[in-house]
Amino acid sequence: MRTYIAPLGFDSRRVVRPVLSEGLDTDDEVVLLQPSNGSSRGEDAFNDVEDILTQVATDLTLHTEQLPYNDFVETILYCTDLIQAADGETVVILGGGAREILFPLVIATFSNEQHIDKILQVGDIDSSVRQLPKLNLRGSPTEAETELLQNLTELNIPLSISDIADELGKSKSTVARYVSSLEEGGFVKTRTEGRLKTVSVTDSGRVLLS
Repeated sequence: MRTYIAPLGFDSRRVVRPVLSEGLDTDDEVVLLQPSNGSSRGEDAFNDVEDILTQVATDLTLHTEQLPYNDFVETILYCTDLIQAADGETVVILGGGAREILFPLVIATFSNEQHIDKILQVGDIDSSVRQLPKLNLRGSPTEAETELLQNLTELNIPLSISDIADELGKSKSTVARYVSSLEEGGFVKTRTEGRLKTVSVTDSGRVLLS
């Protein structure tokens, strides 16, 4: 089961295209976000989405959530609740709709990346559907952890923890402890091959250092 969460403006294609690119099953759910002062054009867009998607999955659960667009913080919190309550694989689509809805959804998305399986973007320039990396924008590693993260970007990684310790002149236990904490925050990732564990910096790590 998948739950799609997407803002909906007047162009139904900005919802339909990414949903169909991922696939649709009868037990999936599509949650469309619209401002609370709905318009006839918004209703037409909803009907278009419903008509197309229910041809693919006849028993699809599809509904709209009316968001308090005039309160930025409340809209972020509303989006956060929807993301955290979603069932199954959660796919957030950042494709269109009113900016008063899209901007809060973006903040809620990258503040709750641990609850999301996939983030899709529909481009304004070429209308292509792209998958975005899940970035952790909430983390606050210690000064020592941040220093190690910076050092990792300067080394020819991926490297093993032992190699990193040798390169930096630190104890293996210290490096392992920092790597474990950074991995929990999503700033590095490790890969085990046999008895060897290698470390590399993630997109979240690179963004943090910038």
